[in-house]
Amino acid sequence: MRTAAEPWAGWQGLGGPEFSRVPNGALQDSSLEVWAAAFLQEALSELDDLRGDLLIECYEGPAPSAGAEPVHSAQVPLGPGRPLM
Repeated sequence: MRTAAEPWAGWQGLGGPEFSRVPNGALQDSSLEVWAAAFLQEALSELDDLRGDLLIECYEGPAPSAGAEPVHSAQVPLGPGRPLM
């Protein structure tokens, strides 16, 4: 996430430096993009007290190397007045 109060500080991880894996069954009947959009929608309701932007990046493997490009990336604003997804 990138906070509205300190956007110059850049992106900060939520909950720790480790990566979270996409659940095993999540992609059986939907695409990665659909799963990520649903994940972000749920996160918006849980993080409604935060102000800034939320970014999700999905990588091919569970531990991407430095400089690895995500296979999917999406960003949404947090806080009041944000557009609905």
